[in-house]
Amino acid sequence: MELNIRGEKTNITEAMKQYAEEKIQKLNKYLEDSETITGTLLFKVYGPKQIIEVTIPLKNCTLRVEEEGHDFYAIIDTGIDKLERQIKKNKTRSVSYTHLRAHETSQDL
Repeated sequence: MELNIRGEKTNITEAMKQYAEEKIQKLNKYLEDSETITGTLLFKVYGPKQIIEVTIPLKNCTLRVEEEGHDFYAIIDTGIDKLERQIKKNKTRSVSYTHLRAHETSQDL
C-alpha cells in the first residue's frame, strides 16, 4: 500500500514517516490488491492536541479513522488498531452478505 503523508501546521520528520508507513504495512495482510491502494495520512497540530486522519479508499467502501492525543506514536498505534477492526468487520459483513445472496438464489430454484 502506498501512503501519502501530509502535515498541517507542522513538519513531518523522517522518523515519523517511517513509523507510520511501518504500521500501515500491517494492514496489507487483510487487503486484497494492496499494491494498488493509496492511503492518506493527515497529521494536524492544534496547540497541545495532535490529530491524525487516515483514509483508505477501497473498491466497496472507504476506511477512515480520526484519532487525537498528545503523542504522535500512540495515536498512530490506536488509529491502526481501529482500521484493523474496520477491515475485519467489513470483510465479515461482505462474506455474510454474499453467502446470504447465494442461499436465497438456491432456494428460488
